Amino acid sequence: MPIALREDAVGLYLHIPFCERVCHFCAFVTRGFREERATAFVKDLITEICLYREMQALRGRVIETIYVGGGTPTTLTGDQLGGILQACRDAFRVDRAAEITVEANPSGINGPLLEALLRAGCNRLSLGAQSFESDELNSLGSSHTPVQIEMAVRLARQIGFRNLNLDLMYGLPGQSLERLLANIKSAAALEPEHLSFYNLTIEEGTRFARDAEAGHLVLPSHDLMAEMFETGRSTLEAAGYVQYEVSNFARPGFTCRHNVGYWTDREWLGLGPSSHSYLDGERFSNVESLQEYHHCLLRGALPVAAREEVNYDLRLREAIAFGLRQVKGIELAQLERRYGIAPLKRFRTPIAQATSAGWLEIQEASLRPTRAGLAFADDLGLAFI
Repeated sequence: MPIALREDAVGLYLHIPFCERVCHFCAFVTRGFREERATAFVKDLITEICLYREMQALRGRVIETIYVGGGTPTTLTGDQLGGILQACRDAFRVDRAAEITVEANPSGINGPLLEALLRAGCNRLSLGAQSFESDELNSLGSSHTPVQIEMAVRLARQIGFRNLNLDLMYGLPGQSLERLLANIKSAAALEPEHLSFYNLTIEEGTRFARDAEAGHLVLPSHDLMAEMFETGRSTLEAAGYVQYEVSNFARPGFTCRHNVGYWTDREWLGLGPSSHSYLDGERFSNVESLQEYHHCLLRGALPVAAREEVNYDLRLREAIAFGLRQVKGIELAQLERRYGIAPLKRFRTPIAQATSAGWLEIQEASLRPTRAGLAFADDLGLAFI
């Protein structure tokens, strides 16, 4: 059956592809920072924003969240980031109460930059802490120190940020359960409103992938990783953080609205090299090369590298797979209205199998993972894809 074009709110993702150095675990598309390269990129990104405005690609739909990620967005100046956000407001209908997040490296921020971000409307700062142990940060290839994390949080509070996230990793090379607990306690002591607590994954093309292939990377065992997840979850909950997604914990009222959009089948527009979009049921992605990105925009063409044919059955399967990463699960009636397919009938077999295994439960109008099922969220999602 044909699916009506959606009119609900969307998210906006902006990819800033620069880093002072590349962390050993990072597989995102990044480039070394140079001032002239950054200046040219900002001009190109604003050109891309204007092209989508001219096309009326969002058809007047409201943008309720903006997420500036990378790379390291704060390699740009406060004025450059402010100009990008203003271009978004000029081009699209941005909600006055929009959540606007900017990622930052703890070693790369200062008072004037943070003040400029606040003036530009940024109301959520995400700091890539990763660890509070110096040797662990060194093994990750991070450019900051534990002291700089603490200084960054204090400075952000002084400037006026009231919504802070800290990224924290577990399963690092040689990491013990005791050291992980020390990291969690150090992070919680800084009282961020939000904590992303995620395991290290070895991504193809990274320094860690090469080290692992050469046998030079000693990682925690599968059993220890599972114990780290359970212990970390319990410790964060005891500190007052509520788990709302597999890897995300927040104080009440401070869930990341932008990321929740990904897990609740909200659509979004991604801008910048290598960014991905999901709009009007279609998934498409931008070119990765900064040079190719520039040449496309120079001739007035969108820098899209690939488009995926609209397939609403696949969209439904993806919506369930991502939605089951949330503690609250998915609202069955909403998906049935959107796609014209009853999930309980369409996926009778995988739902029965996951329920029998103790990973899923049906509560009223929702399908949700059990506490045990959250630990196997990736496997659970694959059952529907």
